Amino acid sequence: MPIISLTISGSYWKFLVTINIFMVVITIFTLLDLVTRGVMADIYHRGYKTVNYNQLLNVTCIAHDAKYTCDCGHINQIMLLPRLLGSAYHVDISNCKALTINANALADIQGLRKITFNNVNNLILNQYALAFPIHASNTPLILRFEKVNIEIIDSHAINGLIEEITFIDGHINTINPFAVTILKDHALLLKMDNISINCIESQAFKKFVVEQIDIRYCKFISSVPSKAFYEVEVLDTLNIIGVQFQDIHSRAFSFKMISKLTLIQNNFKSVDAEWLEAFIKEAVSIRGNNFGQTSQIAFKAIMLHHDYVSNEKMELRFSNNTVSFRNQIRPLDFKDTFNLNIKRLYYDNEFSCHDVDVKQQPPQPKSVFFQQHKDQLYFRFNSNPGQSNDFILLSQFIANECRESTYWLYILAPSIG
Repeated sequence: MPIISLTISGSYWKFLVTINIFMVVITIFTLLDLVTRGVMADIYHRGYKTVNYNQLLNVTCIAHDAKYTCDCGHINQIMLLPRLLGSAYHVDISNCKALTINANALADIQGLRKITFNNVNNLILNQYALAFPIHASNTPLILRFEKVNIEIIDSHAINGLIEEITFIDGHINTINPFAVTILKDHALLLKMDNISINCIESQAFKKFVVEQIDIRYCKFISSVPSKAFYEVEVLDTLNIIGVQFQDIHSRAFSFKMISKLTLIQNNFKSVDAEWLEAFIKEAVSIRGNNFGQTSQIAFKAIMLHHDYVSNEKMELRFSNNTVSFRNQIRPLDFKDTFNLNIKRLYYDNEFSCHDVDVKQQPPQPKSVFFQQHKDQLYFRFNSNPGQSNDFILLSQFIANECRESTYWLYILAPSIG
């Protein structure tokens, strides 16, 4: 850029030249400051939030007796967990209004066994925030989040040699794809207790082996997409108990193997076809659930694992559950490799004598499923117009309402009324 001569006559031109030189000097110093501080590399954008990590206040972490204590002190601003070095058995992080953890913040600590989060709000776990490569340590880790509200668990945020992951009494806004990738031969426990989850992405939990998954009294605020849990192996027990779900899409829960499956007292808005894909090795118990709007083949992808060896069929216990069909009622389909044991299955629909063969004596449901389980199936029945429908046992309904002598009255009654 050519240099403007300062010999130009006139005070006006001298003023303009002075201003230009001043602006150039300011720009140069500003750029130098930006490069020195690395701001351009440290800008982070997540939705509506833009965070300059270089301007965040680091959490003070105090080392004492093989433990790092990182206490935010309830400071009302976004804080950053610094990269910690040295050796420690336990890192405890607590009392944060807003906390961000960047990649490998704790990966260099030697001998680390346990990381706990207590009373933390607006926690952002960026990619590889809690990443622990196999070569860095041979000690598997225990992660515990209690009374923690997590803004996001980013892809591969929890990664590496993990033995236990526990979430208790908190909220998770978003779980991204591949958020949890465990590299240990197999973990011992993945537990969620009283956790609300706003959004879980497809393949959030993918390709790992764990002894037990325990999900209790949680709430999924939005629908669960296909493959939210994908190619996961559960060596012992999968417990889903007292959980509130919205819509569950096909193969939302996809497991390569489960030894024992227990679904108890859960509430669903709807379940799509084959919402649960699982190869069972030892036992299945599904009881006390309300599955909402239910696909006819909702449970068709529950299958027998090839390692099951017995002279008798495995029993599939299906008791005290409620299903509903939007239009025409349908029988539920199960794999015939199981010994299906149905007790007190409630259809939140009315049954019709149109679905009964009244020419048989006694009259029988046309569907084989309804025939086989007519003494355990209950349907809505309006015995007193103007009052809410009660449930009636299917065999009793057929005996009372679908005898051939009353069949034509049953058909003509609506038109006469």
